[in-house]
Amino acid sequence: MRFQKSIRIAPGIRIKLSKSGVGVSVGPKGLKVGVDGKGRRYSSVGIPGTGISQRNYAKAGDDGHTDEEYRRAAVIGVLIGVGVFVLIGLLAAALH
Repeated sequence: MRFQKSIRIAPGIRIKLSKSGVGVSVGPKGLKVGVDGKGRRYSSVGIPGTGISQRNYAKAGDDGHTDEEYRRAAVIGVLIGVGVFVLIGLLAAALH
């Protein structure tokens, strides 16, 4: 069984929750880069609305960084995204 939930933080920025963990993706519809729940870096290209897409994973060490560094960066990105989301919510509540 698969579980996946995607939360839009801002236009083009999503936090993805799954059984594997928490991931982050950035980019417009049809073109994304991100880190999945297992900490793997990827780029994805697709045709919006068709279900046709291609995801390519980067090989560990391609750029001199370890997978652990990317996992840490993904967690920091998620925390920043959640912080922005909460801040926007608080500002919206204060304005009403």
